[in-house]
Amino acid sequence: MEERVAGALRDAVRDAYGIKLDGVHVERPNHAHGDFATNVALANARAFRRNPREVAQGIAEALDAPFLESVEVAGPGFINFRLSPDALGEELEELLMAREGYGRRELSGAPILLEYVSVNPTGPMTVAHGRHAAYGDSLARILGAAGRKVSREYYFNDGGNQIRLLGESVAVRYAELFDREWPVPDAESLYRGEYIREIAEDLKERDGDKHLLTSPEEALPEIIAFATDWCMAGIKETIARARASFDSYFNEKSLYESGAIEEIIEKLKEDGHAYESEGALWLASSRFGDDKDRVLIKSDGSYTYVAPDIAYHRDKWRRGFATAVDILGADHVGFEARLRAGLVALGLPQDFLDVELVRLVKLLRGGEQVKVSKRAGTFVTLDELLDEVGVDAARYFYVRSSHRTEMNFDLAVAVKQSDENPVYYVQYAHARIASIFRRAGLNPAEIRDVPSGEFAHEERALLLELFDLPRVIEGAASRREVHPLPTYLETLATRFHRFYTVHQVLVDDEELRARRLALCAATKNVLGIGLGLLGVEAPDRM
Repeated sequence: MEERVAGALRDAVRDAYGIKLDGVHVERPNHAHGDFATNVALANARAFRRNPREVAQGIAEALDAPFLESVEVAGPGFINFRLSPDALGEELEELLMAREGYGRRELSGAPILLEYVSVNPTGPMTVAHGRHAAYGDSLARILGAAGRKVSREYYFNDGGNQIRLLGESVAVRYAELFDREWPVPDAESLYRGEYIREIAEDLKERDGDKHLLTSPEEALPEIIAFATDWCMAGIKETIARARASFDSYFNEKSLYESGAIEEIIEKLKEDGHAYESEGALWLASSRFGDDKDRVLIKSDGSYTYVAPDIAYHRDKWRRGFATAVDILGADHVGFEARLRAGLVALGLPQDFLDVELVRLVKLLRGGEQVKVSKRAGTFVTLDELLDEVGVDAARYFYVRSSHRTEMNFDLAVAVKQSDENPVYYVQYAHARIASIFRRAGLNPAEIRDVPSGEFAHEERALLLELFDLPRVIEGAASRREVHPLPTYLETLATRFHRFYTVHQVLVDDEELRARRLALCAATKNVLGIGLGLLGVEAPDRM
């Protein structure tokens, strides 16, 4: 609807003043001023070279927009618009006809690879990982609704020192089950928590004491493989439970096995972007925007994480993706610059890589921070959170605030069944509408027609909020933000509750009843769409 008003404004400016404007800003003002407003006369004062109020009056007189009921010039040059009842009814009918497709665009443009979660398989997913899963999955849904071609990928590190520590941690517990000891170089660095013993017990159940009959060096690789698979299986179960999904899983080990890392090392050497110093091989990343050069191969001959990361992202490019978006933890500050430097050195576009950093989560109960899990030992698992508050509350709370800010997850609020709990508040609006249709004996999906007539103030406010969904989806997708959607849904739920408090729906007047039922059906539809994009259920009963 904003675009219809903006288009009419562009035509009026051209007709009245012979000026072609590309950007015309239309916004929703205070309802007392109208349905939409623009400051086009003020914002383009230099182009018009006239008094802004005079310009605004000229634009208003030149407007050819039958869908507007009134046009009013206000203040120093603002123009306020009020939509006609027929225009509101027609837009409402379009929404009802579109059903679940309202606000959704056809897929187009270059493909995007969205990588998120990517937890190393060394233990259960944590509460912090849950925020990554909720944000990444919701963002993928929003991008898809906005017409972007998105694939979702999980990258897991199945090599390196962390994986070895996992294997040794399990091996120590495994040996204890047979009253034996397993030699380790540093017992203090081992992973703690009940899950390590669970892995050891499952290994014993499968293999008995087999791994104690050979040398630790010979047995450890098989123990590592078992522990890694065990952790990865658990992670996948938790991901599914949290209603997140992936199109592909990519393991780091394949980069070593395929020779992809050696290939990019040789390429960087050939092109003069890698050099030897202090016994190590360095990437000349400072030439490409990084604050300093980075080590690719250490003096002991082992790779730093920079080398496989560059190889992995070049693989993304070779698979045909035009953009790679990585969702990473806040501790990855600086990662983007060094990785982009390596990719640009290999000839990839500067804008191929984008990184979204997700800030930390503080879990609160009774105002006190919850830090320790019985099962994990040093962190609270995502499964424990889902057990306590449910998937709907977890998904919604995770994305209610910007991923770029730290969040406090209040467990006490998340389990409340009252207006104080935002997800309950939004879901209750959906369930309340379902109840109205049960009493009416109608299926809201079958509502299509909107009888003509005036809309009351609360009805207009609700309609304008409904029509805002496409803009909210596109804005969230463009900025790669999810939190505008919960904000929108809570505002929409408030608009509906106010409408329902003031106006009876199932009245005797057939046309008024049909018009209000259409408004309710549209609201139920939009609430369902919005909750679905967040991975939250839209219940018909509560």
